[in-house]
Amino acid sequence: MPVVGLADITAVATRSLVLDAVRCALVAHAEGATVLPPPAHLDFPAGDCHVKTGYVKGMPHFAVKVATGFPGRGLPANDGLLLVIDASTGRPVAALADEGWLTAWRTAAAGALVTHALTPAGVTQVGVLGTGPQARLQVEWLRELRPVTQVVVWGRRPAAAAEVCADLRAAGVAAEPGAAERAASQPCVIAATPATAPLAPASRFALAKHITAIGTDMPGKNELPPELFAQATLIATDDHDQCLDHGDFGNAVRAGEVAADADVPVGTVLGCTPRKRLGRDVLSIADLTGIGAADAAVASAVTTALWAA
Repeated sequence: MPVVGLADITAVATRSLVLDAVRCALVAHAEGATVLPPPAHLDFPAGDCHVKTGYVKGMPHFAVKVATGFPGRGLPANDGLLLVIDASTGRPVAALADEGWLTAWRTAAAGALVTHALTPAGVTQVGVLGTGPQARLQVEWLRELRPVTQVVVWGRRPAAAAEVCADLRAAGVAAEPGAAERAASQPCVIAATPATAPLAPASRFALAKHITAIGTDMPGKNELPPELFAQATLIATDDHDQCLDHGDFGNAVRAGEVAADADVPVGTVLGCTPRKRLGRDVLSIADLTGIGAADAAVASAVTTALWAA
């Protein structure tokens, strides 16, 4: 079984390949065409680890992913690998030593797809809560799908927010740091933090038309105020059970703000025009906890491309 390093992975994993694989996985999951066991989480004083697995029915491979996040060591915060297994024989065919790169791209693709689908067509202003790698990636990938003319970035460390803005400006995006209240008041808001308490009061999101939250990927995390979900006309989740267990949607359910069946699958809003049904003066929220079926779909697509190269 070959171990494939990051250089070989990045040579074949184009943005279009990852977007297509993630879209396929999310739609298939909404249609009940995936196998998705619950994820495993390990929490450490210095970081955390996720173990996720999944399968999109009909694909040639399934995968088991180990992803770690240990910031503040003078090394890249994220790492990990994916074990790719033949779905017809059970034989491991490759270990993708991606150093967490495919997880980052899978997350960016999922966020961009749902943010684009649920944000009104004329909206080009984005507020970003967070300064980690996903703060930049979410904007860069969203630009693959729609124009983005102005970005306001908030972070707990002003220097980090300034750095993200500099990176975005270098990529051709008009970006500037701002207070959390200003970022939350943009018509499109992306939350990408490891927060354990809401980033801003619900009232600060009053002007938002759509919010995508991607940071609540483990129990104990919380980015959005629970009462905000009661104001939403549409709540979309990448996986109902995961988001009930440790997503912001679950936080809102436990707080009594919304019913446990108030969400729809993200995959049902991809490839359609939900804003035409919703109208422009309403709020939609997407809660993304990251599904193993998307990891498996990306790993299978990358493996197939590697063998064809």
